[in-house]
Amino acid sequence: MLQKTRGIVLHSLKYGDSAIVTTIYTEAFGRISFILQGTHGKKSIIKSNLLKHLFLLEMEVDHKQGRELQRVKELKNITPFGSLPFVISKSTQAIFLAELLGKVLREEESRPELFEFLFHSFQIFDLMEDGIGNFHLIFLVQLTRFLGFAPTNNYSESNQVFDMIGGKFVLLPPPHPWFLRNPESSTLSQLLGTSYQNSSEFKPDKGFRQLLLDTLLDYYGLHLGNKLNLKSLEIVREILH
Repeated sequence: MLQKTRGIVLHSLKYGDSAIVTTIYTEAFGRISFILQGTHGKKSIIKSNLLKHLFLLEMEVDHKQGRELQRVKELKNITPFGSLPFVISKSTQAIFLAELLGKVLREEESRPELFEFLFHSFQIFDLMEDGIGNFHLIFLVQLTRFLGFAPTNNYSESNQVFDMIGGKFVLLPPPHPWFLRNPESSTLSQLLGTSYQNSSEFKPDKGFRQLLLDTLLDYYGLHLGNKLNLKSLEIVREILH
């Protein structure tokens, strides 16, 4: 049965001479892998250039429960990006965030609120002109709300140590090595209070952006029970130092 859904491209891989296997996070079915035939020819109905990282799609799919690779009848770009694929600081983050989402979004089930958050976030990212280098950090913080381990921003004069396992600021260092002291804790608190709209106002000291990224990835690993080991991490560090 053919069904329509929106989708966000996470990963694509050439398969054989003329096919592509692509992983897409869909509004209707969650994370799904599709096989697309004949995407490279001039007469191809489905073009491979629509399958770049985080592209937003309108899809008509032939979805059958239990099938490993689903099939697509038609797909089109909903709102073509104006800057995300072309500005290196944005395209680098897109590769990184697509890889991260491929690691943390494993379920084949519909989660409309999560999908809407992702869809809206990447539309905003494409339009952003200021604070671009902070987007991935703000996104990682915001995504934790949908994954069930959002940190509590209760930083104060008495609570200046961030307990990464407890996910909150505490008075004394916890009995494990996963915590931050000041000034790192204070900077993290500032990040937790930053939105896409005021991203340009977050101006961490030199080197802190990298530290915060590493901290957030460790935080994800601790709460997901699995270190992420992202291949694109070094590229992000190099471009957004």
